[in-house]
Amino acid sequence: MIMGMYIVKKLSPLKKRLLKKYRLKQYTKKAHGIRQSVIERTGSEVVTKKVKDEIKEYSNDVFGTPSLWPWLAVYTEIKGEFIPGWLPNDYFQITLLDDWNIKRFSEVSDMKTFYHMYFDDFAVKPLALKVSGIYYDQDWNIISMDKLIDRIRAEAQEVVVKKDGGFAGRDIRFLKTNDLGINELEKDKDNFVIQPVVKQHPVLSKFHKHSLNTLRIATFLESDGSVSFKFVLCRFGTGGNRLDNTNAGGRYCFLNVEGKPVSGILDSVGLNVDQENLSLANSLKTIKVPSVKYAIEKCTQHHSYFPYVRYIAWDVCIDLDSEPRMIEWNAIRPGMWQAEPHVGPIWDLKSIINKT
Repeated sequence: MIMGMYIVKKLSPLKKRLLKKYRLKQYTKKAHGIRQSVIERTGSEVVTKKVKDEIKEYSNDVFGTPSLWPWLAVYTEIKGEFIPGWLPNDYFQITLLDDWNIKRFSEVSDMKTFYHMYFDDFAVKPLALKVSGIYYDQDWNIISMDKLIDRIRAEAQEVVVKKDGGFAGRDIRFLKTNDLGINELEKDKDNFVIQPVVKQHPVLSKFHKHSLNTLRIATFLESDGSVSFKFVLCRFGTGGNRLDNTNAGGRYCFLNVEGKPVSGILDSVGLNVDQENLSLANSLKTIKVPSVKYAIEKCTQHHSYFPYVRYIAWDVCIDLDSEPRMIEWNAIRPGMWQAEPHVGPIWDLKSIINKT
């Protein structure tokens, strides 16, 4: 028995190394696929042998291995040139994020039924919740199904139902309250939150009137305990879609802290797609999203209330009163790679490599 325990303990680090190796292989494969797609769509290849050698040398000097070149090559194809200071996505996801955002803490961000308890008025206040099969009002008072439905109908014409654990626009349902009934709610056996549909600021509606368009704000807990801001972008839907996620066909553009766009319309791989909507592309020259600086302040402030994870991607809407309202926060899958070629380098590499 003791020998068996010893073997398990000795194998555990080996399994971790094998898993890390597998994940690196998968990220490398993804980078090659994205780069090939960019090359085919742009009709040109920026990473020549000379540029590739430069990237590999940089990767080896900074990260201790030339093998991290593929994601740096992706950034280079998108940007049109190589910029020293970039952080490869695979190094970020596997070497850094796994240590920064430990799973048992980062998974809290998937508990949408818990948002308003932890982040108070910054989060959209729910109309009702279902947890462990029990229905509650917004103040965690147990409520009958009939009273719950009557209360929801009295307060909203339409609601959005979100499951705990849902991400990237999955497990979200929009329901007219007149159609709301026991059978409709009982379709979901998981925990879920029922929220009012937020009415966004008219400037955000200019991006796409059918979707709730959100700011993606990234914050980082520095080693000295301060919280820094990394980037902000505005996500918006397309066509008749009500979701702004790129997985659902959504688009985005990067903003500065004043709320002014600093990029064109971008797709999921970070390529400019202004031609899809020339009217909006022209409007980006004059649009100024309100309360962006205030939203960033709210995100950095509330990150300090949850110092168990170091990197958070917040999804924030701006309501009719120009108030930032947190829709979701993501500590499990908080991406960053699209920011590097457009507004990066966004990291102090010496700080994060030596002080993780």
